[in-house]
Amino acid sequence: MKYFAYLAISIMTIALISLFYLKKPDGKTWLSVSSMSDKSHHIKEKIATLTGNTFDNAVHNVKQASEKIVSSTASNSKIFKWQDDTGQWHFSDTPNPHAKSIEVKLNPKDITVIAAEDTSILNNTPKVSSMSAASETISILDPDSVQKLFEDTGSVQDKLEKRNKEINSLSGL
Repeated sequence: MKYFAYLAISIMTIALISLFYLKKPDGKTWLSVSSMSDKSHHIKEKIATLTGNTFDNAVHNVKQASEKIVSSTASNSKIFKWQDDTGQWHFSDTPNPHAKSIEVKLNPKDITVIAAEDTSILNNTPKVSSMSAASETISILDPDSVQKLFEDTGSVQDKLEKRNKEINSLSGL
């Protein structure tokens, strides 16, 4: 196998070198160093031109889009902030009717525009966990609460065992 590889490489090398000596019907060789360097230089120039133009166009388009967003945000809308009873600050485009709202002035030069992410998850209403509501009323001193914890633990364990069996049956174990 090693000798076959050496033979194949030798034949390919001889074929490539012969292209520098064999002549076309017009008398020029099939390959020459000058024609290869001219073509490679021409290709490099085309690539540099295309890359530069594409990059310049992309930068220009991003600047235009960000200027439009910043100007429309800064000129057409107001932002209000207020603090709730727990000290948490809230920001909105409408003032809070139940608390004193402060209008925030934005400097367009301070705004950074970033790509929006998928916010479809925000449209779903969060489900209230029965565990969080129950955990506030559970006391370790109350025997009924302790019994409820053991029952919940048993049901969770049963569900986990059932799921493991389903996974094992699907994976063929």
